[in-house]
Amino acid sequence: MDISWEDWRLFLAVAEAGSLSGAARALRLGQPTLSRRMGLLEERLDGPLFVRRPDGVTPTALAERLVPVARRMA
Repeated sequence: MDISWEDWRLFLAVAEAGSLSGAARALRLGQPTLSRRMGLLEERLDGPLFVRRPDGVTPTALAERLVPVARRMA
């Protein structure tokens, strides 16, 4: 799996913030840009990372497996 550190960093920010908008604010990045980047990462991983809801996101099983890896890298 060839994922750039920047993508790991964005993914971890979303997982820790619990929302795309919260992560975007913390990263000083536009929410649409972050959403697009997460979509591209999901395409590369061939599966969803988060279930998007009006009040935030819930990590999928795939994301839950990747969060510890991203935290170790951070």
